[in-house]
Amino acid sequence: MNERALVETLADDHESAAQRYMRMFVGQPSFIALLRYDALTGILGPMPGALGYFLRSKCYPWLLRQMGRGTVFGRGVVLRCPGQIELGDHVLLDDHVVLDAKGSGSRVTIGNQVLIGRNSILSCNEATIQIGDCVSIGPLVVLLCKSHLSIGSHVQIGAGAKFLVGSHDSDDPDIPITQQRRTSQGVTLGDNVWVGASATILDGVTVGSGSIVGAGSVVNKDVPPESVVLGNPARVIQNRRKVAQS
Repeated sequence: MNERALVETLADDHESAAQRYMRMFVGQPSFIALLRYDALTGILGPMPGALGYFLRSKCYPWLLRQMGRGTVFGRGVVLRCPGQIELGDHVLLDDHVVLDAKGSGSRVTIGNQVLIGRNSILSCNEATIQIGDCVSIGPLVVLLCKSHLSIGSHVQIGAGAKFLVGSHDSDDPDIPITQQRRTSQGVTLGDNVWVGASATILDGVTVGSGSIVGAGSVVNKDVPPESVVLGNPARVIQNRRKVAQS
């Protein structure tokens, strides 16, 4: 749902607070699912120490669509609509990570051997986020997706990086921003990409495999494979293959 639809949903008097909560957080219109969600996340979510890690790893598969072997949840991890979240083997979610798959058709799919750093947010809004294998996502990373975000394998994303996958049709200044038509072309990162700390990847961008995005860069157009880009807006400053061959 877009921002206008979300506001209208919250103000809808035809739906009870419990029904809204189940749809936006639990992801199922079932009181049994609600009780299971609240019991597990409310009791186990903030539990400290090794016991908390152990119990979450054993009980959270009851919430998720899929969860592989050796996956670990830190303290205070937030799961919204967990039935639309799939985790592979040996995924580590550090403390206070948010995985949000709200909206019909949304899906968060995370591959094997993936680390997601503390306080990072992966949020869908009737959209999909797909992450490959052997990916490291630093702390305070924000992935906001309104269509499709695909991240390849062997990718490293530095602390504080942002992926803003979506925009608004802002041609008419008389229409409030929150009521404008939502637009999104999606974002794709190839394999073996390094995104530096505090970099921003904007909607519609494809970052080719083997590329490096410099820290603090703002990427608003496609990056060719095996390129080094830097700046705001980011521009190609080097081809990694040519440098290696020189």
